[in-house]
Amino acid sequence: MKFYRITVEIESFGSAEGPICAIGGVTTGWSLYIKDKILVYCYNYLSDRYYVRSRKEVPTGKVNLRFQFEKTGKEKFGAGGIGRLYINNEKVGEGQIPKTVKFHYSADESFDIGRDTVSPVTSEYKAGMEFTGGNIERVIIDLADEKHIDHEAQTRIAMKRQ
Repeated sequence: MKFYRITVEIESFGSAEGPICAIGGVTTGWSLYIKDKILVYCYNYLSDRYYVRSRKEVPTGKVNLRFQFEKTGKEKFGAGGIGRLYINNEKVGEGQIPKTVKFHYSADESFDIGRDTVSPVTSEYKAGMEFTGGNIERVIIDLADEKHIDHEAQTRIAMKRQ
């Protein structure tokens, strides 16, 4: 995958705070959240945390937030890249994420919207923290460019249809 994008529509009441969406936990994963009115993306690679923070505060009202990761490393799996944050389509933050997890984050952590259950991806909020001070209207995760095709799974499905 060359890049992926997380697009979120929220309504902020002026005090929006906490995880918008997160996957993984204390050892590996990522979280998109608001802390002290600043949009933050944290990528946790085996407890090495890489942060991208917005230079502007998240405004009150209906807001479009976006994180975009562009792969710049040469490795097929686990390559690093550049993370970018956008508020209402304006780029407000950028940072390097030098390496990524090759295959999966955790067997016992889930993908959460509006909270980060079990263990937190970042130490900037506590386990189980919920998004407050606003409403999360929509979360879209776009795994752009390359598509992963599982030929073995497609063969199994075709065999069951016969």
